[in-house]
Amino acid sequence: MPENAPGEMPPHLVQFLLGGQALVVATVDEQGAPVTSLMTWAVARNPQTLTLAVDARSRSMRNLRTNGKVALEVLGDDICYGLRGTAVVEKEQMQSPPFPCALVAVRIEEVRDHSAAGVRFTGPKYAFHPGKEHRKGVEEAVYTELKGPAPTI
Repeated sequence: MPENAPGEMPPHLVQFLLGGQALVVATVDEQGAPVTSLMTWAVARNPQTLTLAVDARSRSMRNLRTNGKVALEVLGDDICYGLRGTAVVEKEQMQSPPFPCALVAVRIEEVRDHSAAGVRFTGPKYAFHPGKEHRKGVEEAVYTELKGPAPTI
């Protein structure tokens, strides 16, 4: 499959990343070692920007503050992309998560389509256990905050 222009996610990937998708996020620790985390609070604002709600107490957040370089693997039905970019803390304390999270914006610098002709990929999915459906409302509030304010022009 052809690669996309550096730094721009294709429209179907942007549409896929409107909230509720599991991503593998890789950061770099102080010793230069890669560290991966599973994150689900992620939204593509546009083809060049992905926002994440990152637990402010986490190793990932520590790593992002030290070295803003980040890689992400996006997996879904017939979607398999590797993204690389630079992360910046846009908001230290988000309002919507039930625990301390920073809003991190990732400027996408490289997009690689990892799909292969003739191979159908089925991506990971998650769901809430019975009695925990109220968490969907929390997630929707987080996604709305990650999307940012509506354009005024």
